[in-house]
Amino acid sequence: MSAHDGDPGRGDVGEIERLARRRREKVDDLDLGRHHAVRCGEWAATSWQAESGRAFVAEAEAIVRELDVLLSTVDEHGAALEGYARELDDIRAAQAVLERARSRAEEARDQSSATLVVLEAEAELQIDLPGISATADHRRLERARLAREIDDAVADLGAVGRRWAELVDRRHAADHRLISALHGGGAVGALEDRAEAARHVRSPEDALRVVSGTTPFELVALLEEVPLLAVLIGRASPEAVQEWWESLAVGAAVDADGFSAAQLALLAGAPGLLGTLDGLPPGARVRANGLAARRQIAENERTIAGVLADPVRDVAMDGLVEALRRENAYLARAAALPPAVQLYTYDRVGDRIVEMIGDWEAPPERVYTYVPGTFSEMEDFWAVEGGVQEVGRWLEHGDEVDSVVFVYKDGRFPGGGGVVAPTETMGFARGILEANDPDLAHESGNRLASFQRGLHADPLFSSAPPTEVAIGHSWGLADVLASEVAGAQYDHVVSLAGAGAVDDWQPDPETEYDSLRYWDTLGLAQATGTVYAGRNPQSMVAFEDHVSESDGDRALGWDSSVSARLDVMSANHGLIASTAEENQDTLGDLLGELRSIDTWDDR
Repeated sequence: MSAHDGDPGRGDVGEIERLARRRREKVDDLDLGRHHAVRCGEWAATSWQAESGRAFVAEAEAIVRELDVLLSTVDEHGAALEGYARELDDIRAAQAVLERARSRAEEARDQSSATLVVLEAEAELQIDLPGISATADHRRLERARLAREIDDAVADLGAVGRRWAELVDRRHAADHRLISALHGGGAVGALEDRAEAARHVRSPEDALRVVSGTTPFELVALLEEVPLLAVLIGRASPEAVQEWWESLAVGAAVDADGFSAAQLALLAGAPGLLGTLDGLPPGARVRANGLAARRQIAENERTIAGVLADPVRDVAMDGLVEALRRENAYLARAAALPPAVQLYTYDRVGDRIVEMIGDWEAPPERVYTYVPGTFSEMEDFWAVEGGVQEVGRWLEHGDEVDSVVFVYKDGRFPGGGGVVAPTETMGFARGILEANDPDLAHESGNRLASFQRGLHADPLFSSAPPTEVAIGHSWGLADVLASEVAGAQYDHVVSLAGAGAVDDWQPDPETEYDSLRYWDTLGLAQATGTVYAGRNPQSMVAFEDHVSESDGDRALGWDSSVSARLDVMSANHGLIASTAEENQDTLGDLLGELRSIDTWDDR
């Protein structure tokens, strides 16, 4: 049971007390079992004169020792549950007092406020009464009294809120005491042994071994007790993670999805950690992030309830509620079984999200990594219309081969605020400056190369490696090319109105490079040589440049104004990364380039 911010007394005291009694009753059953085990051991020691008899005696002694530990633990659990029930009963009583106090204060505040509104309205009428020289004099003493009563009621509500928070803390402390008691006995002493071992872990491989075989509850407690474990596990190489993960299913029964009990326990215990762990199979990461999505939905719902209960909420707060509801609608699809949205990476705090489109178990013949551009935010993934996934969905559905698309935004992109709700996107000028920053491109490129290395740990890449295609829109191309500098390798790199390449990038002779674009505002800026010092797709020999004409271009006349031309060019920059009807021919050209390379490779 966990503490809930809105209801510190949540739970059934009577049921907890009954559970405590049943725990105590089990002591008698265990004691009888211990008695029989002792008698059997004594008989074998005197009457079973053989090697097998000595083995039986040894086993009987071991069973007695285990029963002694279990007896002690069950007894301790009963006492802990009884104490927890008493504490919860006290909390519920205190909560009831606070609820009555809150109700009285709210009633007093509302009544005084309503009366004061009436008097203020009368004062505004400026009724010409004897002795009243100004609006402020109208029933001045009564208005002052009402104002004091409102202040007193608000102060009382504040005091209730503080005492309520103390109850929440008290419930939280009671839960932790019970958790410690339930896991402090010798029967579960392995957790303490693991924690002690974890405190001395210094390598990622050792950290993985320590958490192997834990239950979900044990894993949560272990990571809370030794936070360094999560840090070390996150530093494990994809190859080490893949080997460790497979070892958890060796010789074990697996469910319909191919997970062993040990693997499922880890996914349930630390979904946020495992859902971002490079080297874990995509299916496992999707399962973990589905669990993480459910937790985020619950947290968002608590935030929404708190905002809606705020009597002074403003337009910005209403906007926050709407943003969280859109996020929850998206996350609900990730949390569904089977998931309608497959989250390969989901880390809200780290501003990280990667959505996988397609069936990894097919297995894929082609793997796309699609990287959007400047100002991309996590909320773009759950946009009401469009979204950064639309080209990826189109490719997965229309390329006529088994394929998987990863729509990739791992970390803050140029111009992004790094805050999910409410979004805090930077100003346009600052975002553009960041998009032209080679250091930021290198940093993001390193993450993208690590992402690819994590995929390559999957046995698929050693048995039947798929064709790998990286597609970058706008700044996304700079990320892709920087990832090549960091060691990533692709069969095909596609620029969709791509920004440029960092200084130390060199084309891979085994990679095909294509640039697809319209005449757009980025191209106008690139013509000045200020975007990546002129190292742009249309000017680099490695890229085959394909320029298309949009409907907007065709609609322009020779006498069109500069502003009209700029509007079309601005729209063109977004058009290339959409599935709009007028972009279908260009997307078809993209598929044509991919097929031509596949045909060439087959020769």
